[in-house]
Amino acid sequence: MEDKKLSPKESMDLIISMIQNTKQRVAAPDMRVSVMWAVLAIVTAISVWILISVTRNSLFSFLWFAIPVIGIPANLILASKTRSKNLVKTYLDRVSDGLWKSVGYIAIGLTIACFIAQQLGYPQAWMAMLYYAFIIVGFGAVASGILLRENSYIFGGMFSIFSGFAVIICNLCQIPLYYSWVVPLYVLCFLLMFIIPAFIISRKIKSAKR
Repeated sequence: MEDKKLSPKESMDLIISMIQNTKQRVAAPDMRVSVMWAVLAIVTAISVWILISVTRNSLFSFLWFAIPVIGIPANLILASKTRSKNLVKTYLDRVSDGLWKSVGYIAIGLTIACFIAQQLGYPQAWMAMLYYAFIIVGFGAVASGILLRENSYIFGGMFSIFSGFAVIICNLCQIPLYYSWVVPLYVLCFLLMFIIPAFIISRKIKSAKR
C-alpha cells in the first residue's frame, strides 16, 4: 500500500491541529505542571518577603527550599495522573516536555553547584539561582510560546529575561538588591510567564468550542 503524500494545506492543517491539541493539554488544570511550579514560586517568594520584612530575620531565606521540596513530589503526582489517562502525545508535546525537563535539570545542577560553593565559603553563589529564575526559565517560556504560537508566553518570557539582565547589571554596578523590589519583580515575571498565558489559552479554547 502506497503512502499518500500530504498536500501543503493538509500539512498546515496537521500542524495547526497538533498545536491546538498541545494548547488544550497546557490549559488543562491537572496537566499544568508549569503553572503549579509558578504558583509555588510566587507563594514562596511572597512568604519569604513578608517574613523577612516583618522579623528582619534572614534565616527565613531557607524557605526558598520549599520550592523543590514541595514542587518535586507535586510534579511526580501530576505526571502520574497524565500517564494514567493514556493520552497520546504529539510531537509538540514531547518537545515541550523535553524543554521543561532540561530547565529542571539545569536547576538541579545549579543548586548542587551553589551548595558546593557555599561549603567552600562563597554563600553569595546562591545569587545564581535568582538569575536562573529570571533568565533560564524566561527562555523556557519564550520557547513554549514559539512552539504553541502564543504571544503571551513570548512576552512574559522576554520580560523575565530582560528583568534578569537588569538584576545582573544592578549587581555588577553594586546597586543594592532589596527584597522590596526584587521579589515583586520576580512575582510579576512568573505571573506574566505562566499564570496569564494559561488564562489566555483557556479563554481561547473555550471560545473556539462555542
